[in-house]
Amino acid sequence: MGVSLSSYNPIKKSFLAFEHSERENDIVILAIEVAQKKDELDVVDHFIAKSFSDLSNKVKTTTKAHLIITDNNILSKEVNATGTDQEILAEAYPNLDLDDFYYQILKTSIKSFVAVCRKQYVDTLISKYKEINILITNIDLGILKTASIVSYFQDTELLTFNTALTISNEEVFSVKPNVDVIKNYTIDTITIPSTHTLPFACILDGVINQTAISGNTEEKNAALLHTFKESQFFKKTLQYGIGFLLISLLINFFVFNSKYKTWQGLQEEEQIYTSQKENIEKQQSIVSTKEDIVNSIITTGFSKSSYYTDQIIQSQPTTVILKLLSYQPITKTIRNDKPIKVKDNIVLVTGDSSDKTSFTTWIQKIESLDFVNQVTIINYGLGKKKTAAFEIAINLADDTKK
Repeated sequence: MGVSLSSYNPIKKSFLAFEHSERENDIVILAIEVAQKKDELDVVDHFIAKSFSDLSNKVKTTTKAHLIITDNNILSKEVNATGTDQEILAEAYPNLDLDDFYYQILKTSIKSFVAVCRKQYVDTLISKYKEINILITNIDLGILKTASIVSYFQDTELLTFNTALTISNEEVFSVKPNVDVIKNYTIDTITIPSTHTLPFACILDGVINQTAISGNTEEKNAALLHTFKESQFFKKTLQYGIGFLLISLLINFFVFNSKYKTWQGLQEEEQIYTSQKENIEKQQSIVSTKEDIVNSIITTGFSKSSYYTDQIIQSQPTTVILKLLSYQPITKTIRNDKPIKVKDNIVLVTGDSSDKTSFTTWIQKIESLDFVNQVTIINYGLGKKKTAAFEIAINLADDTKK
């Protein structure tokens, strides 16, 4: 746009503003980013978010921003008076407690426009933006800051996201709701939709400061800016500290690098002297490993076999007689020179069954247990007196993965 900014010398080159509004009781956040390029302002991006998570996805990094609140928590009133703030507030909201409310007033030549909001709600909203890494450094209430751009339009009406402002003699004359109408406005080389005129106006007013709006938000805005500067100072101090630490480590590396070869030679000599000790420790480790395996088998068996046995026997029908139940049976004969090997997660069961149907039902019950993966019938053969000798293998679930 054709407004020279060289004399204003803003601290930052990029400006971000959010209008926190609503439509049909649903949150609507109208965002705009404006950048200073040389002595002009350019709109980098503008978008509409329908939730804080949606906004968080669009704004990826921690940033500061200007917040304008226009939802139903803002009370607005038009007053036919242009006196002091106390006089205007007394006429608009006679019983307003300024300890609980923020207020802002736009005064024209013939009337005043008042916007108020509870301090608790403003603080809560600022905290919600902070949770998604957006640090609010300035707040405004209602559509009052739109007055900063009315002089750039020849129209008698200026639209925002939810209001329509009537303009007379380059001043706001009246405000009424706007729901569906959207227009595109062009200011010099910048084109913005009417939905984003208010956040753009707040950024412009922050740069050139041409709108006289009074209120009790100045102290809050100063505190927000101070908090932001403190966080930036801490962030930069941390960055410088890390940089200094890295440089110190680099210097330390170069200083001690010359000693590395000597140390390496000493390490080689030490390896020669300790080779015999390592061989002894290796043999001790082999013995210890075998000892651990035996202890593991014993410990595991006592800790789990009783539980598994109890569950299997509880489901045993009267037609089944057990002869052997072996938890994690040994695969080979134990020898002094060989490691002990067991069938992990296996329960081997043998016995006699006098009824095939009951036996089948029992197998199904075992398979339904939560610690059983599969039941394999290894042998089922008829013997004398109509009894069948059986052998089954129960594959247990590996509880070490839980």
